[in-house]
Amino acid sequence: MADPNVVLTLIYFATIAAIIIGTVIYFLVIARISDPEVRLLDLITTQREVQHLIDNLSSQFKNFFRLPLRWRAMKPYYTHHTLSWLFILALVASTIVLIVSLSLNLPQVIRISTFTFIASLNALFMTRQHLYYIRRTYLTYDAEHYLVLDTTEFYDFEWSVFNIFQIGILVIEFLQLLSFPIRDLLDSIHLKNQQGVADDNKSDTANFIISIITMFANLNSKFYIIQLWFLVAVIGCVVLVISAIHCYNSWRPHKPIALFWVKYLLPLANLVYLPMLVMLIGSTSCLSKIGTEDYRGASSGLLRCSDPSVNKPLYLIVSIIAYTAGYVILTTFVTSFDRIPIKGEIHYKSQGVAFLKNMSMLLSIDFLLVANSYSHIRSILSLIIVISMVCFNISSQPCFVVQINYWRSYGFCSILWVALIVTMLTNESDTLDDIGAGGIASALAVGVVVILALFIIVRRINRLPKNDAQDKEEQEYLVEGALANKNANSTTGNSHENFNV
Repeated sequence: MADPNVVLTLIYFATIAAIIIGTVIYFLVIARISDPEVRLLDLITTQREVQHLIDNLSSQFKNFFRLPLRWRAMKPYYTHHTLSWLFILALVASTIVLIVSLSLNLPQVIRISTFTFIASLNALFMTRQHLYYIRRTYLTYDAEHYLVLDTTEFYDFEWSVFNIFQIGILVIEFLQLLSFPIRDLLDSIHLKNQQGVADDNKSDTANFIISIITMFANLNSKFYIIQLWFLVAVIGCVVLVISAIHCYNSWRPHKPIALFWVKYLLPLANLVYLPMLVMLIGSTSCLSKIGTEDYRGASSGLLRCSDPSVNKPLYLIVSIIAYTAGYVILTTFVTSFDRIPIKGEIHYKSQGVAFLKNMSMLLSIDFLLVANSYSHIRSILSLIIVISMVCFNISSQPCFVVQINYWRSYGFCSILWVALIVTMLTNESDTLDDIGAGGIASALAVGVVVILALFIIVRRINRLPKNDAQDKEEQEYLVEGALANKNANSTTGNSHENFNV
């Protein structure tokens, strides 16, 4: 009989391959069978959107790396710059401590310094990105463009292939976030079974099934090694390609490399964002726990890194470097696309994407890097993070389509309910034994169904007819104003330089 681990691993890779092939077929084949005039118009629009994306990428990187040293130069963003320097000091200190602890083989210090480095990196990037969005609002050369993004709103969407793909990504992201508290519950059951004589094969099987659904890695040691070096190679190739294109376009500005194809990478980048980065965080988590009390749980959790051929210092440093490069590049890329929305299509505001992506990464850091001895703190932090995601989604409306925002709020509320139940159960081992697997599943399912019923009732009560013609007229007016302002400012081009300083 075939090894179920190998079968599930093959299904895991086959699923990723099918998604990549399907994305390529849709965006590169189906998009090219339209009429020549429509294709030409789409190409012009795509080039304009990609150029705007590249400008945003450049502005984000400049804002990230340009930190003033003098107090007067920080005006009026004293808080952002001060916090940035504090996080940089934490990064430098944790790096030095990590290198020393690896050379002296101090497991507890390795784990703490690894957590400090990852948390400081995310906090630094979030601080710089928040400053970028504040400065963009007031100093950008294309203010009318962002006025359209902030004021446009549609109630409905069309059931096109593109929108179905977008909804599929939302469903996968929901399952990915939902898997964190469920994995925490399964790990608690696993550790509880290890203390007794119970068989935990069901817990391991559930972990593998969740891995296939969410595209998160849960592989044995030899597949862990293969996937880790594969991700490192992918990230390294991305860095080399970006550097080569930048150098060539700087050398030959009159004949730059065409980058219209970059737009087609965005859905794929959104899809693999969490799986890639969570794989690297899981690797650092597992490696940093070797030699500590949490190692037993780490060897049977998200990743298995206990193979004798794994060189702990080498693999840990490689995982941290790969995560640093992957997190900065992927987050900057998926949050730089600010196209003017089209009625009927599902698109998002880049600021909303930035907040939710960063909160998702904080949730993964909380569940993977916080030690089991601090499970109470880990549970409280997870609840705070999910509550902030719910509040942000309700207040900021990150999608241009009202219905998507509404049902996304339902998804976050469901995750909050599951996290709350898991917090109660994982911190009370006696309650976990008394309720049993059936009681746990019933509590989770009943809560999700009740929340769904409440959302349906509220939606039917508050549903009001929308004047689509008026919305369309207002949007066209704003779009025309944005384009006119962009053409007028393109002749001067001085304000954009102020934004990059």
